[in-house]
Amino acid sequence: MKKSVLILLLIANSITYFGQEISLKKIDLSDSVAIEQQMKQIAGFCDTENLSEIDVFKFQLIRGDYEDALITIKKRIKETPTDQRQYLDVYRHYVEAKLSKNFKDVFKKSYKNYVENSDDIQVINLDKALILRDPTDYYISNFNTTYGNIKSEKISQATSKDLVKKYFLSTVFSSTRAIYFEEIKQDHKRRYIVNDRIVIPMKDGAEVSMVIVKRKGKSTTKKSAILVSSIYAGTNEVSAMLSASKGYIGVIANTRGKRWSKSDIKPLEYENTDVYEVIDWISKQAWSNQKVAMFGGSYNGFTQWASMKHKVHPALKTIVPMVAIAPGIDYPMENNVLHNYSYSWNFYVTNNKFLDYKASNDINRWNSLKNTWYKTGVAFNKLDSLDGQVNTLWNSYMQHPSYDKYWKKMIPYKQEFAKIDIPILTITGYYDDSQRGAMYYFSEHHKYVKNPNHYLLVGPYDHWTAQSKPEESLRNYKLDKSALINIEEDIIYQWFDYVLKGKAKPSILKDKVNFQVMGTNTWMHKPSLNAMTNDTLQFHLSSEKGNDFYALKTKANNSEVSMSIDFKDRKTMNNIDYYPWPLERDQINKKDGLIFKSEALKEDIIINGSFLGNLEFSINKKDVDYSVILYQLTPEGNYFHLSYYIGRASYAKDREQRNLLTPNQTTQISFDNSKLISKKLQKGSQIVIVVNVNKNNNAQINYGTGRDEIPKA
Repeated sequence: MKKSVLILLLIANSITYFGQEISLKKIDLSDSVAIEQQMKQIAGFCDTENLSEIDVFKFQLIRGDYEDALITIKKRIKETPTDQRQYLDVYRHYVEAKLSKNFKDVFKKSYKNYVENSDDIQVINLDKALILRDPTDYYISNFNTTYGNIKSEKISQATSKDLVKKYFLSTVFSSTRAIYFEEIKQDHKRRYIVNDRIVIPMKDGAEVSMVIVKRKGKSTTKKSAILVSSIYAGTNEVSAMLSASKGYIGVIANTRGKRWSKSDIKPLEYENTDVYEVIDWISKQAWSNQKVAMFGGSYNGFTQWASMKHKVHPALKTIVPMVAIAPGIDYPMENNVLHNYSYSWNFYVTNNKFLDYKASNDINRWNSLKNTWYKTGVAFNKLDSLDGQVNTLWNSYMQHPSYDKYWKKMIPYKQEFAKIDIPILTITGYYDDSQRGAMYYFSEHHKYVKNPNHYLLVGPYDHWTAQSKPEESLRNYKLDKSALINIEEDIIYQWFDYVLKGKAKPSILKDKVNFQVMGTNTWMHKPSLNAMTNDTLQFHLSSEKGNDFYALKTKANNSEVSMSIDFKDRKTMNNIDYYPWPLERDQINKKDGLIFKSEALKEDIIINGSFLGNLEFSINKKDVDYSVILYQLTPEGNYFHLSYYIGRASYAKDREQRNLLTPNQTTQISFDNSKLISKKLQKGSQIVIVVNVNKNNNAQINYGTGRDEIPKA
């Protein structure tokens, strides 16, 4: 009893108010009771008048105003669509439990009842939001870091509000995670039959681990199988459950070496044979009607194309590759520029039989590595020496800077596309990191097959939202309502029903190329990529100088501009803004690259497709990695990132064969595979183009020597 009094007295003296600021006496984070009381006092200090409804709820809860908080959250839930309530329902059960005398038991009982009364899709969405994408560790770390980084003895209203909101997420999820994890997982067992101990042999003696999911209580007639072929062991079960709930058999095949396979883990290398053999195995099972469909995103999109490298299995009836990577095309390099984000991915997928989240989430390790590499100028092929851990897969990448046999053996190549004659739905986004991979498959298939049964769906999505359901905003851009489609649950399974069951085709697929026009709240539908446009805007770079910009002219001119890059300078970086995040900003770095600006548009226009260009330049090197960024300068003065291109000049003509430049000799470099985009540009907008040399800590630096940094065998 005395101890409690002492703690309360200590807390009472830990905060002092000074007008719009608060004097904060830091408390040891391990003292959860003291932290709770301090956050309660800070929440009471904060002005909540202009906060959103959900933020008002957070402050009500942290202040201990549970009855008011319950009223607020119930109102918000009532106004929110069912498939978007996963977090809100946790909050409601949390508040109700807080109003009781036994928080843990009440939360467990009410949440269990809630889950049991939810339908299959609702529970699957709970799993995706709360387990598969478990945010709890991040929330805890985010609050602890924010609190720990406070150095001043006084904090502002803004800092106080930020601290309370982060504490809310940390305390709610940390105190309920174990309970809802268990209730959701137990509910899965009530609904599904899951066999995750299947291991099948490949013809070369290797093993592939399989998971089969069936819905309890469904018909025992033979069914079509929906296959996800994935290296991400342990993450696709909910997708298989969704397939089972939709009347199919859900099947997962993990890359050889993963899960229960005793083989060595070999990312990318054997899917071109293994997946075909998996499909063959499925077609021979007693529960199979000899119809198999595939879907999945990123790596799981690549595996679908890999399965058809040599021939299409007769049982494979359709594929739906989303944001599919194309090894050697867009991963791990982009137009032959090797990015370093793939360095950590290799440990994530090969350190154990499932996934090494600890290694993947060690942001300090990866940031320190790339910063140390950049500052010291150590050779790119020595990254693992700096890291202190051998990265075998990374060293393999380094030995294949061109699109050579190493990459070609993984996916269909040229005429191998000609034999692919099944219906295909490709899905990608304007801001998908793997858009070039997705579009490579789409374009090559159309190149070698006349009018293939191949559809494209593309909109304002990134690598993640193009695989599921987009949120209202993407990187600070508010999406049109027409773009807010449920890609996985609606489009994909409507497509499967169309192909496998003879039902209606998804209504959004009105033609072969279907794209959302940003800023118009509409979709357009065209028979081909070329049909997306009916005219071309052509601009020429000019040396005519304005305030911080060169002119972008509609007529050709013979002027020239110059720029100089010091590769020895490691205090500054070039081309740091090429990646589109955020999408809209109030200014760009006017000292980073050559910036060109057009006259204002005289009328509204819609731009569709990819921009292309020709650069004529002279350089004192044998090679250069360059980028071109395309912005819309809005009438309001903001820069909207439309698209970009980054590539290596020596591979501009042929990704398979390097053609070095002649130093100090004028040369022409063309590019035509920038990111595809569709957006309305308002009257008064201006086109801004930034031309730059790539020199930063995110990718290999091309010193222009003509030599490759290849490690010794």
